[in-house]
Amino acid sequence: MTANDREALLRNELISKIDMDFIKEGTDFLNFKKGEKLLTKKSFRRSLFLIIKGSATVSKICLDGHKTVINRLDEGDVFGMATLFYEETEYPSEITAESPMRIAIFSKEIIEEAFEKYPEFAKAYAVLLSKKIHFLNEKLSAFSEGESHEKLLRWILSMADGREEFELPCSISKLASMVGIGRASVYRAFDQLSEEGKIKKEGKKIVILKP
Repeated sequence: MTANDREALLRNELISKIDMDFIKEGTDFLNFKKGEKLLTKKSFRRSLFLIIKGSATVSKICLDGHKTVINRLDEGDVFGMATLFYEETEYPSEITAESPMRIAIFSKEIIEEAFEKYPEFAKAYAVLLSKKIHFLNEKLSAFSEGESHEKLLRWILSMADGREEFELPCSISKLASMVGIGRASVYRAFDQLSEEGKIKKEGKKIVILKP
């Protein structure tokens, strides 16, 4: 564990609840190059991960093999909770380094022991789970509520995740299927949002004009 690693752990709202002397012996640190896979459907560890440096994209592999970006992870984000205690044989998504990365890896055994030794850690873990559930509910609302242009706008803002612009990660046909509206309705929704000055579409690039 380097000095930078330690500082990153102490800054994190979840991991900072654990005594550093407790975790330093049982924590692994790995580096990844841009484009490398951190976790895949068949290759994963039942561990909790913290991003020390860099960012990553979270993608869903559809039945037809198409990959759709559903989230972005940045420095300080924690992930891996989907299979940490749920004995699933496959990881639900694929996580790829968007830039050179360094991550801290906490084994399932360390997390279980931390629950017993540090009640504040257990509480912080529950809060983080609640945030993730809220995030998923927001994702679901993008596919089920409002008119076509409202569904599309929520999906765009969710994909942008605070960024002012991004590239569509899929075809219009696939987007229509994801949002739950017709292909023609997607084009009309893009036109309406552009006319209202909320977005600008240039090919696959989407610019958020009114965040």
